[in-house]
Amino acid sequence: MESAFPEEMGVRDLLQEMADGHLTSAELTARCLARIERLNPVLHSVIAVDPHALAQARAIDRLRASGGAVGPLAGIPVLVKDNIDTFGLPTTAGSVALRGAMPRRDADLVARLRRAGAVILGKTNLSEWSNFRSAGAPGAWSPVGGQARNPYVLDRSSLGSSSGSAVAAAAGLVPVAIGTDTGGSINKPAGGNAVVGLRPSHGRVGGNGIVPVSPWQDTAGPITRSVADAAALFAVIAVSHRAIRLEPGLPSGTRIGVWSGIRTEGNHPDVDRVLAEATARLHDLGATTVEVDLPVPDQDVLPFEFKEAINAYLRSAGGEHPRDLADLIAFHRDEPAERVPEFGLTKFEQAQLSDTVRSPQEYRNERERITEETRRSIGRLFGRHRLTAIMAPSNGRVPVVHGAKSAPWVDSTLPAAVGGYPSITVPAGYTDAELPLGVLFIGLRNRDEELLGLAYTFEQATRARKEPRYLPTLPV
Repeated sequence: MESAFPEEMGVRDLLQEMADGHLTSAELTARCLARIERLNPVLHSVIAVDPHALAQARAIDRLRASGGAVGPLAGIPVLVKDNIDTFGLPTTAGSVALRGAMPRRDADLVARLRRAGAVILGKTNLSEWSNFRSAGAPGAWSPVGGQARNPYVLDRSSLGSSSGSAVAAAAGLVPVAIGTDTGGSINKPAGGNAVVGLRPSHGRVGGNGIVPVSPWQDTAGPITRSVADAAALFAVIAVSHRAIRLEPGLPSGTRIGVWSGIRTEGNHPDVDRVLAEATARLHDLGATTVEVDLPVPDQDVLPFEFKEAINAYLRSAGGEHPRDLADLIAFHRDEPAERVPEFGLTKFEQAQLSDTVRSPQEYRNERERITEETRRSIGRLFGRHRLTAIMAPSNGRVPVVHGAKSAPWVDSTLPAAVGGYPSITVPAGYTDAELPLGVLFIGLRNRDEELLGLAYTFEQATRARKEPRYLPTLPV
């Protein structure tokens, strides 16, 4: 299938084409909409498109033609995950329960995108409730959007929970997309779909107007086909700004910790190979590497945090919808599309009972302990080894759809998420020659710009990403 844009053009080139008069935002937006119409019945990446997207694009074109000031993303179409409030479209979190939930205003990050001139094209599919409904629900599935498919091999998972955003970026449905992350929901699907995913330091992107799991871990971030595009998006949605320098080459004295991640039983030969190749490439670039290990923190506070946060969100949301978690549970049990007998509501039910187990203050004390212990463990590694970053696999071999429970996996995303550190996934290789594998770089807190620079150097040195082939299954 052909790319939506010549040579998968990035933000910078698209902006130049529009500035030179070779392309209009309306033309670009129309191409994106046509590609969504053609591919989404297969990929299930997009839940809704904004009926006013073309009008947004034409307004930007008129402003540019008149010589008016345009923003840094003027005319660039963007898709956002459907747990992020976008005025005029429901925010469903993938659930039938929120089909009537109409936000009263844009989320902060969406308002920033609009001020920068971006065209909000629509909403992407996700693991329902950001995978916080039950342990039995399949990844990358929601009753509103269906089962998202991996564009590299269609019978494979696109991972979650920001599956739709990762698929949209990988398949060229849109130049750039936004996902959200609580414990790996940006980096894992980015790795599994051969795109770049940035989880910013906690607090660098405003969290209001996002359906929550845990306000202490939740953040939104870019999912794009290149580090340069992730940097362009981050520069707009971040609440604080520092210069981002994307130049090939690593600073003298760069030291990278290499962590193999947490693995289940089974062999991961391609993951090991790609990690070794990435380590060798860092050596070629002049970096020193050292093997490190990271403990994975527990998250037994999440059920209480979810209940408290989702009740607050539902009280403030506009439109018709359940008003608290108890109402949500009742709705799901009565709604056939939610497939409760099959997938259950274990996480919802645990959350509903959480404040009968411990007091709110005990949960908050536990959150502070977990966060501080995680930061101490990561901080000690950075200090002891004088590290610039820590590198690990982003994902294991992508499983067959609905087959994730029995597949070996690699997990490396949780420590940075709990500690509030930035992390970024960059395409690094493939297993079975077709299934994408990424590597994850964890940087120092609030040093996101430096992490982007490191990721850019690695990306330019490896150029591992290839376009998807939409294979129905792996060749025998």
